Amino acid sequence: MADYAIYLVQKKSGSLIKKTPLNGFALDFNPQEVNLKIPITPFNPQLQQLLEKDRIRIFMSADEIISGWYQPFGGEKTPLSFATGVASFVHWSEVGDQINGRDIKWLWEPARFTWVYDLAKAWLLTKEDHYPKFFWQKFTEFVQANPVNSAPNWSSAQEIAMRMIAWLMAYQVFKDSQATTAEHTSQLVTALWQHASRIPSTLGYARSQNNNHLLSEALGMVIAGSLFGGKSSRAHDWLKLGLTTFDQAILKQVEKDGTYSQHSANYHRLMLHLALIYRVYAKHLSIDIPQKILDRLASSTNWLGAQLDPISGRLPNLGHNDGSLLFPQGSVDYRDYRPTLQAASLAFTGQACLPSGAWDELVLWLGLSEIEKVNDPHQLTSPAIHAITEANKTALLRGVTFHGRPAHADQLHLDLWWDGLNIAQDAGTYAYNDAPPWQNPFSSTLVHNTITINDRDQMEKASKFLWLRQAQAKWQTAPSKDILMASHDGYRRMGAIHQRIATFSDSEHLEVIDQIHFFRKTDPKQIILHWLLADWQWQLDGSFFTLTNDKRSIKIGFNATAINHAASILPSDVSLIRGGETLAGRRYEPILGWASDTYGEKHAALSLSLQYQTKVGIQIVTRFEFSKIGYESPG
Repeated sequence: MADYAIYLVQKKSGSLIKKTPLNGFALDFNPQEVNLKIPITPFNPQLQQLLEKDRIRIFMSADEIISGWYQPFGGEKTPLSFATGVASFVHWSEVGDQINGRDIKWLWEPARFTWVYDLAKAWLLTKEDHYPKFFWQKFTEFVQANPVNSAPNWSSAQEIAMRMIAWLMAYQVFKDSQATTAEHTSQLVTALWQHASRIPSTLGYARSQNNNHLLSEALGMVIAGSLFGGKSSRAHDWLKLGLTTFDQAILKQVEKDGTYSQHSANYHRLMLHLALIYRVYAKHLSIDIPQKILDRLASSTNWLGAQLDPISGRLPNLGHNDGSLLFPQGSVDYRDYRPTLQAASLAFTGQACLPSGAWDELVLWLGLSEIEKVNDPHQLTSPAIHAITEANKTALLRGVTFHGRPAHADQLHLDLWWDGLNIAQDAGTYAYNDAPPWQNPFSSTLVHNTITINDRDQMEKASKFLWLRQAQAKWQTAPSKDILMASHDGYRRMGAIHQRIATFSDSEHLEVIDQIHFFRKTDPKQIILHWLLADWQWQLDGSFFTLTNDKRSIKIGFNATAINHAASILPSDVSLIRGGETLAGRRYEPILGWASDTYGEKHAALSLSLQYQTKVGIQIVTRFEFSKIGYESPG
């Protein structure tokens, strides 16, 4: 709070304008004397072989980029432009998270330069200079359109650090091209130094957030310190400050069991990407990373692996998903976590977690050890999400004890996967700064696969990203390892505890039991059980709901009874919403019936909810019955 308060005072007083003046500071060194030593070596036969297998996609993507298009957040293509609509004399501290009514993230995304990697791959395959030539064209365009410390692309020091990483990796590939001139290199050196000079002034803000911002900015200082420490007096302390800050941030943000403080699958991946680059530079500088840091990173790697769907490479769309993918190398799509898991496993556990495959590309870019032994990913566990598996079907139940800031009010959310298909799913994020109601709406309890009482969230929402009265979950000892049991106390203020039990009774049936226990007399409460389901063909018949696609059918049945005397309780409403449109029942909610794979994208899903009125404890049993169309199960 103190760090944040100081930041606000500096911002309002104008002192940040003095600390980060428009057009930056005069260089205190000759940029032509700086030798950009970058410890990334994507020049080896194994990487070349992987790229050859992917050459058609690489060339299509690279040609699309040269034609002026890219895919922001891994989604639909859009023009690649650095136009911001903001005058160049506007200082970065004078803008908010919307620019002319537009979410600032849409202006930041092209400026991250992560689209450059397919250009780099195309050059590695062909050595054709029009690929690096386009990069330098866009680099020059960015520098001219975004004067130092102007809005909006200088407003986030994290964005600055990420841009530095992409520029340096691109330079390492393109430096031997005839399209890369000495003048280009000198301009890059100058831009990198000005970028790095921006970071320390708002490090207090990053500390106040204590999240991936702090890690990114600390890494930016490590990189800049390694490049300029011996040349620039301003850079003298960057390396030391960056190393200390990164280590402290890992210890504060990653728990011993591997849980990341942001409680987000995507931000967990981003943290590991930053840690991988940190390891590369530490090795380059002959700096030993403390063992306790490595232990945290090994645990966080196992946390990731425990939730991976091995067929699709995806994780549950847990928590905030802002579209970040710092290193897309080796990913089939934006939500493919296998390259990150493989690289982090080798870097922080010393062994691979997956057999060799296309996902090894990131390993090869980072120069990690060759794969000798593969760990069994089924032995990995996550303290926050427990899984049970039966015949290519996996149910994952979320229950976490928060020690930091929760992302979503999603205790006891259940994800269901079948043959790599996400049947019961997490909605994701969609947008932080769009027009209402699209300002981080999918953080709410009501969109998750869990119970809500009286339309209240499990926790109290204080702002777009802040939850108070945190709901805490507790895992309970089950009679069998094939049964998941947990409860949470988020509705204790209403005198209620929610308990959930999940188990596969056999290979064709999953049973989920929800119990609401009232520990004091209460007025009648509205209990809503919600499931966000795949957008398949559907049929609703009373308390039975059927999903069907070309090859699969899932029949979902519901039964509710009073806990004490087993009397049947009928739902007062059964509603189905698709893409915000009510198809059945009386419920109307525009944010229901959507799922978002990445930032700024949403697509229709099926939101099924059952509403009950009760003042006594209630048990709701959901039964999933799986069948292959045209296939008869034995017996």
